[in-house]
Amino acid sequence: MKTLTLLTIGKNTCEALHEQLIDLLGDRVHVEAYYLESNIKKLIGKDLIILSSPAVLELGKNILNPNCPRIVALRSINYQGMEPLLTIPNGTQALLVNDTDSSVSESISFLKTIGMNHIKYFDYYPGIADYPHIKLAITPGETDLVPECVEHIIDIQNRSIDFITLVEILKYLDLLDEKMNLLSAKYVRGMVNLLVRNKQMEELNQHINNQLEIIINTVRDGIIAIDDQRNITVFNSIAEELLGFPCEVIIGKNMSDTTIRADIRELLAASKNDRENFHYINGRHLVVNSAVFLENKNQLIANHPKGRVYTLNDVTEIQRMEEEHRRELINQQNFARYTFAHILGSSEMIQTTKRLAQKIARSDSPILILGESGTGKELFAQGIHNASARKNGPFIAVNFAALSENLLESELFGYEEGAFTGAKKGGMSGLFQQAHKGTIFLDEIGDAPLTFQVKLLRVLQEKQVRRIGSSRVIPIDVRVIVATNRNLKELIIQGLFRQDLYYRLNVLPIKIPPLRQRNEDILILAKYFYEKYLIGSKLHPAEDYFRKIEEFLLAYSWPGNIRELQNVVEYLISICPDQPPVQKMLPEELREDFSNPSPPSIKDPYQYSLILRLIAQANDQDHPIGRRSLALQTGLTEGVVRKLLMNLELKGLVIPNRGRRGVALTTSGIKYVKESLNI
Repeated sequence: MKTLTLLTIGKNTCEALHEQLIDLLGDRVHVEAYYLESNIKKLIGKDLIILSSPAVLELGKNILNPNCPRIVALRSINYQGMEPLLTIPNGTQALLVNDTDSSVSESISFLKTIGMNHIKYFDYYPGIADYPHIKLAITPGETDLVPECVEHIIDIQNRSIDFITLVEILKYLDLLDEKMNLLSAKYVRGMVNLLVRNKQMEELNQHINNQLEIIINTVRDGIIAIDDQRNITVFNSIAEELLGFPCEVIIGKNMSDTTIRADIRELLAASKNDRENFHYINGRHLVVNSAVFLENKNQLIANHPKGRVYTLNDVTEIQRMEEEHRRELINQQNFARYTFAHILGSSEMIQTTKRLAQKIARSDSPILILGESGTGKELFAQGIHNASARKNGPFIAVNFAALSENLLESELFGYEEGAFTGAKKGGMSGLFQQAHKGTIFLDEIGDAPLTFQVKLLRVLQEKQVRRIGSSRVIPIDVRVIVATNRNLKELIIQGLFRQDLYYRLNVLPIKIPPLRQRNEDILILAKYFYEKYLIGSKLHPAEDYFRKIEEFLLAYSWPGNIRELQNVVEYLISICPDQPPVQKMLPEELREDFSNPSPPSIKDPYQYSLILRLIAQANDQDHPIGRRSLALQTGLTEGVVRKLLMNLELKGLVIPNRGRRGVALTTSGIKYVKESLNI
């Protein structure tokens, strides 16, 4: 068996070429391989020497057997490694890295010859003095030679021995006839594989383009794209509709083309700051977003924009979708999640109230829930719904304090298409209609405007609604529960609430006791909120956590009721989750209230008289007056003033009003001031 000796400069090249020769000749020829970097100390070569480049012939002349014939191999690029080069953008700069300057030159020449001339190549080999510091390198298997400035390497694999050299080797070894078919098959196979992958890539690109075209023309947004030469390449059907300009006329045109409407050219020129822009065009208010795009998101050259894409949205359509989304959210929330089991407390007062609520839940008559703010009126309303025969129907809650007078009628009764500007296409059903076969909970009924109270009374009496803009009445089967923290009788006297509506609603009244009247429930609720809000493992049992502040919690009057207690517990957990709180950690109002534990008695009426006089004077002058201003004028603390007002409210002498109106005397309060205080 003849011996074929391979000599290269570096190890990587040696291993790659040795593998190639073994694959072709290993069954008929013994192949040995050496590389100069291993510092060879003997003469090599027996039957034939293959040198990987002309440089090897010069560098290895001292170790080559002078009596052994030699061939300087021609080398070609490995076709299997060409695919990554096909995706590099045109004009990209790259270092071509190899072990010698001649190898670099040969590689570049070959790449350009086979059509890879869309890349701008720069030489790099060990010892080169001057080269550009760019981020991309292409190398035929010499990745360890790549300089540090490079961030991305494309390894096209080692250059293999060329077909011509392989033929020459076979001819010299008298194996040409035997191995020629195998050699040509392997050589052609590599090229065929590359062609097949290119064909598959072309088909994939066509598939992607087809999908992209479908997406562009089915989305709800108008889409316009321009290339880096400012030519319009995409103008979908929605953009055509929004701008009122035919796509077949504009696609392919340059932005400077005067056949394009001036307002469209101005829109595209103005919307270049990569944020939302607003334009009025073709009778529409449009929101326009734009962004640059690159040919390749991992582009290796400087980030030169390859074009810009614009998206256009009709503001009216956005508003419609937001309204639809809001309506969908409301529909998703049309159920009552709480039952009577969620109403905590062991006091006789709360237990009696729950028993009453369970009884009236069986009726379909209207229910009026009275109670101070924060006592859990909606919790009772949901409990009543879930204990009724309507529990499988919808539960819809409406807060009158949260809706403007203009929205109330359309929200509760619905409207027809075109009933007013901005009305939804097709109209919209109202909340009363959506609550059909279920319960509607009207919270803060005391804040309902008088004009709306008339319409609400008619709905309750006739059990039917009429949408805005419609002459057709819609029958409804709805159980009505209303709630308020205000004195409706006093509002009737003041002319702010209709008496007939009050008696229509006050069929089954139920009063929720304030927290100060159910002292034994305070710690039960505090422990429940502790378990609910403390995140992670409980470092202290709930009983231990509140032990040092129990007396403060029990002594406080809780004007905000359960909601205020919930806030206090959440506050304490936030500031001291790892240790039980002490007095100084309590909110100021609790500490202040505890320092004045005994509120003025009615037997000691001086403070009450003073408060009533100041309120009467402010009411007469139509000036608002509240807790803070009363504290400043009397010299009392706000905590004391709060207790005085609370007791006066319980006696029906004053009524707290929302906002700037402050505190006002009731009719009984005015009479008491005139008769008892002679004001």
